[in-house]
Amino acid sequence: MVADGTVPETIELTTLSSAYLSAPVALAMIGRDLTCMNGNRRLAAMFGRPLEEIVGQDVDTLVPGSSDLVRRGLARAIAGASIDEREMSIPGRDNIYLVTAEPFRDVSGTVVGLSIAFVDITERRRTTDALAEMEQSITFALENANQWIWELDIPSNTVRRSPHWKHGLGYASREEVSGTDDVAWSVVNPEDRPYVLKRYQDLLDGRTDLFEATYRVSHKSGRWIWIMARGRIVARDAEGQPLRLLATSVDITRQKHVEQELAATVRQREKLERELVDANRRLTALSEMDPLTELPNRRKFDEVLAREMRRSGRRPPSLALMMIDVDHFKSYNDLHGHLEGDECLRKVAAALRKSVNRAGDLVTRYGGEEFAAVLADSDESGALIMAGTMLEAVRALRLPHAGSSLGHITVSIGISVFDGASPPGTNMIPAVVIHAADRALYAAKQAGRNCIASAGISNDGTLSTMKVTENAPTARSRTRSREPRIDPAQ
Repeated sequence: MVADGTVPETIELTTLSSAYLSAPVALAMIGRDLTCMNGNRRLAAMFGRPLEEIVGQDVDTLVPGSSDLVRRGLARAIAGASIDEREMSIPGRDNIYLVTAEPFRDVSGTVVGLSIAFVDITERRRTTDALAEMEQSITFALENANQWIWELDIPSNTVRRSPHWKHGLGYASREEVSGTDDVAWSVVNPEDRPYVLKRYQDLLDGRTDLFEATYRVSHKSGRWIWIMARGRIVARDAEGQPLRLLATSVDITRQKHVEQELAATVRQREKLERELVDANRRLTALSEMDPLTELPNRRKFDEVLAREMRRSGRRPPSLALMMIDVDHFKSYNDLHGHLEGDECLRKVAAALRKSVNRAGDLVTRYGGEEFAAVLADSDESGALIMAGTMLEAVRALRLPHAGSSLGHITVSIGISVFDGASPPGTNMIPAVVIHAADRALYAAKQAGRNCIASAGISNDGTLSTMKVTENAPTARSRTRSREPRIDPAQ
């Protein structure tokens, strides 16, 4: 595949057929007559039957009761509407699959069937269910302790409370509570409000990392009850400014008179608070990690690159971006199989990760056999040294590869450099920097692979490409080429 995402015409149909058969997810083509027209090896493994026995079968035979769903999907495809993804299980098997479908058309554009993919999400579902069960247990414990959770959106000064907070004030869940709109601190006794706001301001100003305040709120009976609230900042923006405060509140009226009971309540609340924050962190970590290589994923890469490019301070932000591709990886998979291919990617990922030693540098899995590295506060010379270290680290693995002329796994690296001091007309945005690094990677591939190429954006907005040999930066050779101005929207 070339840089613009198109497939060269030289690829044989047999190669595409092989790719379909060996795809890492189960694939099926269902005709308008609701029979299976084709499938791949993963589909056969999913049903536990040879592919020859699956092709030609109607969908109800394969998955009882599925014909109505497929019919509706075909109707939506013919009408030009999107088809919703859904989860399903195969009778007799414990696995859970995420099923997506897209229309399959003939040369005239007529929908002749659906192309359906089955992605095994069993482990992800188990993790999600376990976290949901934990959350339910925590909610039950909070209700029994007459506690509730609330979240304050700091920029808008609005608050959201967990549904059972009304119970703590003596109200039914559907009962209206006077004077308790979503504006923060509206429920606090007016006499206590200045003290509470002072504690809140201490948190915002960084004088403390824990919000803690005791104050009175009105009970349904008309009496004032004492509340203790404790919480922490759980989200900040790119500049470090607080965005969200997550806290718990507990009725301590009785504890005001019985101090020994208060200590036990505080300990329980702190434990529950830590579990809530830990559950939140685990969910965030799962969404930002590539499960195969345990490197940060594309989502994390996009976030860090954008953050570093807009970072402000005493010096303009600068960074180097590297796109790293495993050479001849498709042939490696064909020769050694996908399990060995996965293991190869793990080892390459570990070698790349060990090559960076600065706290601000990040190596991610960009997709497939491609990795990306963001080097904060780095220029081209620093990036070339780091790229050379990565090149040598992967070579040192000595992973045998009969499909490579060198006999072992190597990588090609493309580099682009973002300089925050560039004139405004340069119009540097993440898409432009990524595009430049991609073009440099393409140049490295064209130069024979197992080498480094660097591309930069000139002040006039044109792309200049420099080929760099695998030698030390002081001994490298350069070839420059001028290309048309880059459109950042592309």
